[in-house]
Amino acid sequence: MSKIRDRLKESPAMRKLMGNRGAMVASGIISLYMLLFVWILTMQLVAWVGKTTETFDLRQRPIMGALLPERTLERVGASNELGFGIHAEPSKRMEQVGFYFEHISKMFDELDQAGSGTVEGRSEEAIRKSVALAERKIADLPIDELRARYDEAEGVFERQGRMRLLRDKLPQIGIGIEKLTAFRAAYEATEVDSEAWEIAGEEVALTLDEILVLIEDYSAQAPEGDPVAAVDVQPLQESMDAAFDLSPMDPIYDEQLVERLAAAVVDAGPGIDAAVYKSLDDLEPILTDMYPVPEGLGGLVYKFRMMLGTDQQGRSIMLRALYSAKVAIQVGVVVSFVAVLFGSLIGAAAGYFGGITDHAVIWLYSTFSSIPYLVLLVVLAFMFTGSMFEGTLIPLYVAFSLTYWIGPCRVTRGETLKLRSLDYVQAAQALGASKWRILTRHIIPNTSHLMFINMSLLFIGAIKGEVVLTFLGLGLKNGASWGIMISQSKPEVVAGFFWQIGAATFFMFVLVLAFNVLTDALQDAFDPKHVG
Repeated sequence: MSKIRDRLKESPAMRKLMGNRGAMVASGIISLYMLLFVWILTMQLVAWVGKTTETFDLRQRPIMGALLPERTLERVGASNELGFGIHAEPSKRMEQVGFYFEHISKMFDELDQAGSGTVEGRSEEAIRKSVALAERKIADLPIDELRARYDEAEGVFERQGRMRLLRDKLPQIGIGIEKLTAFRAAYEATEVDSEAWEIAGEEVALTLDEILVLIEDYSAQAPEGDPVAAVDVQPLQESMDAAFDLSPMDPIYDEQLVERLAAAVVDAGPGIDAAVYKSLDDLEPILTDMYPVPEGLGGLVYKFRMMLGTDQQGRSIMLRALYSAKVAIQVGVVVSFVAVLFGSLIGAAAGYFGGITDHAVIWLYSTFSSIPYLVLLVVLAFMFTGSMFEGTLIPLYVAFSLTYWIGPCRVTRGETLKLRSLDYVQAAQALGASKWRILTRHIIPNTSHLMFINMSLLFIGAIKGEVVLTFLGLGLKNGASWGIMISQSKPEVVAGFFWQIGAATFFMFVLVLAFNVLTDALQDAFDPKHVG
């Protein structure tokens, strides 16, 4: 081992690589990704052993079981919660608070059904566990106390509901005022005492009646100091009665009063909205008492889950992004190893043996190269549709491996054509060494620098290809991957929620950038044309 270390230290290529700060930073980032990959694989193996032997359940361990595949599908909160503790706008927060209380109501519904004997119920402990969201569980309080707090929240929701109904009435009053203005213009434009004049007057009276009914309903529930409720609409009542009696006033109604009413409708909207959102200040403390954020080790794990928020299904974006790195690295490692190994071997054989072997290999990669890259990938992946492998990583392995071998094959073949004419190869032939020995001992080892560079390049290509094919629905169907995350974030982006697509893009960007930097450094250090 020490001899290998000494030889590496003496190697000019390694000294050049180690002196490249960018390459060292990139290597550190890649190492972190690789450690994550090894950790997830190890925990999956440990979980499988525990499940097979029925000795332990790793899912119950907060840290060791945090990145198991099933945890990436687990609901941990409301839909589209923001990350880093950032608060959403009030309307979205109301929706999220409502989700938690709806979850709590399911617990009470099941407890009531079990208590009434209408269904065969689970134990209270099991029911409490069923509404837990990862480490966030219902408070360990007596059921009666929980019910009292829930009833208090229901009262707040009821008041909020009344405010929402009031908010809905404001646009109706506004529309009524617009109609009233149009009918008044028609009334004033017609000849007095004509049939059209009577019809227009009746339309004004009916619209006034509609507005007054809406204002009466609104004022009965309006908060103190509301601008609409403060308007004295009695003159409009008198105008309506006179219009119905076919003895309309002149003018038919007080236009300035209606204008004041229209302005009051506009002014009342923000106040009602503030009253609706103010209920958050009453609901959130109740929610914290009933659904407390965990503390201790479980609390740290839960906060880590929620660091980047949740997706539309309430799943942890952080866990899904981290687990997706494992999927991407797995695809990159398998594809780059298989494609480089296969391509390099047949490229070296074609370049060294020549003749019919060379012609066959050239025809093969020329044929594959004539097909557009993405089309070939899609066709190869689509071949597995309807098979037992659909939705797994197997179609991706096959599609990428059958596509990516072409580059290493061409490069290795060209390098082999140069190497076979060198003196040490000619000397080996003169000494009677077999072609296989020359190929494996002299040709292939001297193309290893190309293998390293090509593996790094294909690793990047496989990761990006996996994202593209999964996004198109031809890759992984279930679980977590950056392609799935980007695909599922389409409706979220339309709604202005960018956390999921941002997380997937960021983690992929960092890994791909690190490999790009390392690839350039490897080429500068190990390619003979660049080594100084």
